[in-house]
Amino acid sequence: MTSLSAPVPPVPSEVPPGSIAWLRASVARFSNGPDHARRRALAVSLLDSVGDLREAALTRTRGIVAALETFDVMAEIARPVPVGVLAEALGLPDVSADVAPVAAAYHPHVTPGRGAEAALGRLITACGAADELAAARIGLLVQACDATAGLIGNGLFASLTGKPAEQPVLGTRRRIDGEDVTVSLAGSPFGAGPRACPGSRHAHALAAGVLEALRGFRLTEVETTWVSSPNLRMPAVLRVTRDRTGSGLC
Repeated sequence: MTSLSAPVPPVPSEVPPGSIAWLRASVARFSNGPDHARRRALAVSLLDSVGDLREAALTRTRGIVAALETFDVMAEIARPVPVGVLAEALGLPDVSADVAPVAAAYHPHVTPGRGAEAALGRLITACGAADELAAARIGLLVQACDATAGLIGNGLFASLTGKPAEQPVLGTRRRIDGEDVTVSLAGSPFGAGPRACPGSRHAHALAAGVLEALRGFRLTEVETTWVSSPNLRMPAVLRVTRDRTGSGLC
């Protein structure tokens, strides 16, 4: 068994319905065996139903930046646009404002705050019920949040500086020989084997649409600050302004 094919550390199953702990216990991401297979198939089915995410991301981004001169791409575009576009494709309203706090509390090592729990409650209401279908839809949005933002931020930074693009997600957790360990995703940013991310094509489509819409902008500073996380490599802030010199996006 390769390290990426190993089971994930289990999460508690006896949890309050509708809580962050319930979400963890109800998605494929933190499941093993038949539960993982069933929940993954549900997520794949949802992704198979969506339309042209690239064009939708392009259109939404252009609509936002039309009235902007200088702005932070990470705050204004990289997170809300992909999540909003994917939510609409999954039959939900734009719930991006609620997905972000849930994403920040999603992983088992994080203790959720009241804000994250309240945001999840609103997401469940938008989905109509606290069931596996709702968990699958919310899980897809949560997992698209930082990963796709990283693709956008790293891709834009690389294009405008000529530096190599960084991989946004650096590792994942697996249980190997009874021990929970961090497994590197170097060379396999979307995983591999039976647990490979089913949304890689969708994430790249979203990122491509956003990046096309950001042509004609340049960085306000060559250097940037990076997210303080051992598992994420992406800009924390990426300020751009309209390029009046004509250099635009490389």
